[in-house]
Amino acid sequence: MTPPSSTSDDTTSGLLAQLTTDEKIALLSGAGYWRTVGYPERGIAAFTLNDGPHGVRAVSADDHLGASNAATAVCFPTASALSCSWDTSLARAHGSALAAAARLADVDVVLGPAMNIKRTPLGGRNFEYFSEDPCLTGRLAAAVVSGVESGGVGASLKHFAVNNQEYDRFTISAEVDERALREIYLRGFEIAVTEGRPATVMSAYNAVNGVPCSENHRLLTGILREEWGFDGLVVSDWGAVQDRVTALRAGLDLEMPASQGLGAAAIGAALKSGELSEEDVDRAAARVVELAARFAREDRPEPVTTSEAELADIARTIAQQSIVLLRNERGTLPLKRTTAVALIGEFAENPRFQGGGSSNVQVASFTTARKEISRFLPSDQVLHARGCEGEEIDEALLDEAVEVAAQADVALLFVGLTEMTESEGFDRETLSLPASHLALIDRVSAVTPRTVVVLHKGSAVDIASWHDKADAILDLNLGGQEVAAAALDVIFGDVNPSGRTSETVPLRLEDTPAHLDYPGGLRRAHYRESIWVGYRYYDRRKMPVAYPFGHGLSYTDFAYADPRAVVHDDESVTVEVAVRNVGERDGFEVVQVYVHDDVSSVARPERELRGFSKIWIAAGESVTARIELDRRDFAFWDEHRDRWTIESGAFTIEIGSSSRDIRARVGVDLAGDAPTAEIIDRHTPVRYFLGDPEFAAVIEQFVSSYPMFGGDFDSLPPLARRIVTETINGMPLEKLRLVSGGAFSEDAIASAIARLTSLR
Repeated sequence: MTPPSSTSDDTTSGLLAQLTTDEKIALLSGAGYWRTVGYPERGIAAFTLNDGPHGVRAVSADDHLGASNAATAVCFPTASALSCSWDTSLARAHGSALAAAARLADVDVVLGPAMNIKRTPLGGRNFEYFSEDPCLTGRLAAAVVSGVESGGVGASLKHFAVNNQEYDRFTISAEVDERALREIYLRGFEIAVTEGRPATVMSAYNAVNGVPCSENHRLLTGILREEWGFDGLVVSDWGAVQDRVTALRAGLDLEMPASQGLGAAAIGAALKSGELSEEDVDRAAARVVELAARFAREDRPEPVTTSEAELADIARTIAQQSIVLLRNERGTLPLKRTTAVALIGEFAENPRFQGGGSSNVQVASFTTARKEISRFLPSDQVLHARGCEGEEIDEALLDEAVEVAAQADVALLFVGLTEMTESEGFDRETLSLPASHLALIDRVSAVTPRTVVVLHKGSAVDIASWHDKADAILDLNLGGQEVAAAALDVIFGDVNPSGRTSETVPLRLEDTPAHLDYPGGLRRAHYRESIWVGYRYYDRRKMPVAYPFGHGLSYTDFAYADPRAVVHDDESVTVEVAVRNVGERDGFEVVQVYVHDDVSSVARPERELRGFSKIWIAAGESVTARIELDRRDFAFWDEHRDRWTIESGAFTIEIGSSSRDIRARVGVDLAGDAPTAEIIDRHTPVRYFLGDPEFAAVIEQFVSSYPMFGGDFDSLPPLARRIVTETINGMPLEKLRLVSGGAFSEDAIASAIARLTSLR
């Protein structure tokens, strides 16, 4: 969002000056469910906000969820699918297409993208979220926002912040330590805010460390505005505000939807009592007026297209580039066009392409595998069986599927999670596919020469229990209304698959980092796993997984060579690597750059994604991938100093095709900020002062002569010497004054602190 100029500030002040206090207060709450209050006769227009992140639902002002009377619109792939593209250019195109769809529906603000971290695969709304990793999440969300805003429409980043489960989502408090908060749960938002510059940010239903997000001054003002420089409007999630006065003071500008006058009455009463000032009201009202003026401008940017057919084409391209080929044994895919194919599963003719809840889009049409396969095979080479209906096993349908599969060269099994399994409003109870889908995989794979499992789901599922029964596994996620056409484009080789997993696929639910603490209780969810989320956890523990973060196969192969890293004066780093397509087909490769801190004073992950690049390489050709890293990419959140810190020393930059497929490494040395993360004070352990030669000499003299050691430290047995050394080294500096018999005075301790502090 473009920062307001002094001229726009003057215009806003002039418009506000026309309004009474009550009229300004009215601006701070919705006029209905989707529209703001406006005073068009005085030059203040109302504007419309609406879902969603994967397609626009234009509804009437009094419609709540919008499913009853929504106009049809194009349904794009969900964030869980888009994230598997690892393509910021594609994400920007997605945002531009959303803006075009919004303009067609007279919507001014699209409520998305949603960008919370996938803490647990059970999260019911995971299909709306990008990834378990904040770098991938933030870069893609920033690109979506940029695309939306370029089309003259506002984006609304949500749900700020730490909104990782649907269970008790209105009342739960996410109890999370500061380091995890900064490195995992806020980092993606920070990237999207500072790089994408959204018009609005939406506060979440939940609380963070006991403070509701809509009333959280530290989140909405201290971090979002003062640290990150956000200059837009903060809007509540629908119905999230509990205390309107506290929320306004915290930095929440617009309460949605209309609160039947309750919010306005509370603000008015607080003004009279002095709890709020007129300045508090004017500040929030100005942001509403500024955003309304932006949408009323005559030079509002035009959208990229006004054709729904073109938007559907974009949705198909996004789906194609987001499909992940997880497994492909014996070169099963792509299929030859002489193959007899059995299409099996209810998703073959009624695909699940979106999640349930507020993001649900009413579509005019959608593609199906049963229809689309006619582009590749004549009807006499295609057999079909429904196989199941719903989640319970139907023996008659199952028997029919087995009979059909036995007649084919290959079975395409379209399975996944049903709409009753994952949705906004509730979390999943298991990683397993429905019993009817598991039975299909088991029975069909036993009678057909080759089995291809085509997955429709919004988050990780249990693959391990049936993995070896499938010759190929194609993960579609929830790929929007064109996903069936895109899937067959990949299956028959018109498109070379290039998607990569955006979350780790675990072997068991019990292996997941948050398993012991999800979903919490007594209105608290304790994030005891801290920063160890997703691959950070699995890689640190060297734990086997079904498929690692960043994994995905292609119909060609790539070789990496000549890694280079150049450190610049500001300690940003340019990483380059030559990637050669050594196969016979053109295709995309996703180059992933991870950072490992070789020596750290705090526990850090084995590797952390810090950059990526999706590059097109023709068969036999070589392309140099270039990824820029900034200083923050080498930092951790220092809880002692309450800031980002880069420790001086060596870092290894790992370049690969997944978090567990590292193809090249290169080292860099950074000067950093400080040699250690410790606070230097009277309680700092002695070992942190031993780098000071003067202090170390006194310590050595003290240890060798102290009566407790008989005045002859060197004569002690080896174990005793080690115990003494470790005891002294770990002793707080303050303690030396008490045990040294005067060897360390108050002045000596103060001098040691001053010297070590000066070295920093």
